[in-house]
Amino acid sequence: MTGHADYCPIASAVEVLGDRWTPLLIRELMIGASGFNEIHRGVPRMSRSLLAERLRVLERRGLVVRHSAGPGKPVRYELTPAGNALTPIIWAMGHWAAEWAFGDPTDDDLDAISLLWRMHQHVLPEHLPRERTIVHVVLSGHGGGQGWLDMTPQATTVCHTDPGQEVQLAIQADNRQMHRWLIGLVPFGELVTEGDVRLFGPARLTRAFPTWFDTTFFDTGLRNADARRARESALVS
Repeated sequence: MTGHADYCPIASAVEVLGDRWTPLLIRELMIGASGFNEIHRGVPRMSRSLLAERLRVLERRGLVVRHSAGPGKPVRYELTPAGNALTPIIWAMGHWAAEWAFGDPTDDDLDAISLLWRMHQHVLPEHLPRERTIVHVVLSGHGGGQGWLDMTPQATTVCHTDPGQEVQLAIQADNRQMHRWLIGLVPFGELVTEGDVRLFGPARLTRAFPTWFDTTFFDTGLRNADARRARESALVS
């Protein structure tokens, strides 16, 4: 640890969490990422060399432990008790931002593959069909692209290229609106009604699809923000 400006626990905490990347790395680890490539997919704008350096820093600070399974085997990363103790702080940062500093995605926020990765992280396994389901997602608009979700109750994977399996459900959607839905800003049914999403497949899958994902992480903050804006608008009018 380097010296801080004043003798205060908050100053010490800022040294640990006061950069752009550390809270995001803790976020990825606390929601289940453990391999280097998994972590990188959650923070794709971070270079791989910088990620490696920051993981080493987190190890030195006692927040992350590195597990090696032997030569040629992938390394796994895990939060230590000290790292796990940060998870409520990271969530609290997100809830604060949802209420006070968050809005619609900008063009710079829109990336189709990143959205698919987030969708896989938001999956509710107990809500998925029992049989393997391949979902082909085509996202249009700024930052658009396509990918496949290979979904079972045991695991969901994201494929950048056609996995060569029969597709059970196809989705064509506006990239920006899908970002808004997944974070909880707009209900899926509204996107369908407005023509921002089209689903192709058996009715049992098209109806169930939005229930496969948890979009409620930041509900309280987003609702509070809506209520505050409504009050402010009423005062102006």
